[in-house]
Amino acid sequence: MSAFVQTVLGRVSPEQLGVTLMHEHLLVDLRRVFVEPEDPGDRLLANAPLSLDNLSWTALNWCKNRDNLILSEVDLAVREAGYFKQAGGGTLVDVTTAEFGRDPLALCEISRRTGLHVVMGCGHYHALFHPPDMGSRSEDEIAEGIIRDIVEGVGRTGVLAGIIGEVGCSWPLHPDEAKVLRASARAQRATGAPLSIHPGRSADSPFEILDILETAGADVSRIIMGHMERSGLERARLSELARRGCYLEYDWFGEVRPAWPYGRVDVPSDGERIKIVASLIHEGFLESVLISHDICFKTRLASYGGPGYAHIVKYVSHWMQALGIAAAEVETILIGNARRILQFS
Repeated sequence: MSAFVQTVLGRVSPEQLGVTLMHEHLLVDLRRVFVEPEDPGDRLLANAPLSLDNLSWTALNWCKNRDNLILSEVDLAVREAGYFKQAGGGTLVDVTTAEFGRDPLALCEISRRTGLHVVMGCGHYHALFHPPDMGSRSEDEIAEGIIRDIVEGVGRTGVLAGIIGEVGCSWPLHPDEAKVLRASARAQRATGAPLSIHPGRSADSPFEILDILETAGADVSRIIMGHMERSGLERARLSELARRGCYLEYDWFGEVRPAWPYGRVDVPSDGERIKIVASLIHEGFLESVLISHDICFKTRLASYGGPGYAHIVKYVSHWMQALGIAAAEVETILIGNARRILQFS
């Protein structure tokens, strides 16, 4: 086929994708961001399995319960992703990298059992998760590893990645993260793969990242700038970023807690996110918008009272229309834009 999307089970036509979630995690291990509670009573909750008894506390203290920070059960992932399939979903992009829980063979199993297309990520997350020898690796070595995952497959599994990322960045940017960005740009140029970015927690971070990627030769039209709702960008700067030509991804839909202690406390609600998306559409950036949930811990799963992977299809898509976004525009965001960014030529 002249244009294709690379899923864990092989190449498919872009027209086969259907409704697509562009930034999710089916299996993930974020225990490196665990924060030990200061309150002695809360410390008893830190190592307790997630249950109804501690669900409310954990939802507001998401990084202080170890069990909340790991999704490792394939059966649970199948059930949760199945809700998305049942609601009309077609494709799920898992941007977990090797450093925090990627499991290519398990993703294949989840895809087969649910009937969903699954696109797998590659590359490197932010510096806290980097392998110990990252400082001594050259850009060539890093780029070659990313390219290998895309064109040959991960290790001996033969499972091919279909997107670079999420490539993690801190604020201020760590030198090794800048090196990974340059290597990712080289890998993108060599393969034509899309590139998904986890920016640092500053309004200046997306611009710094784009400058580095552009200088390294990346195709900005193939770059996704994620987590836009926590960026703190005012409308004028948001428009400035959109004019740079990258995709803007609002990928915390269904999230009701602030990012604190790892970032902003004024993360917008779903309604506020939709209004921002509507303003971008009004400015002519309809084809630059992507949305998703970034489910990466248990309290976000439907099984634990969270929104789950079906939230956008079942609710947000209708709320978007209620707030003035036309049905055809919703379809462009959920299907057309995802289809365009994920396809290889």
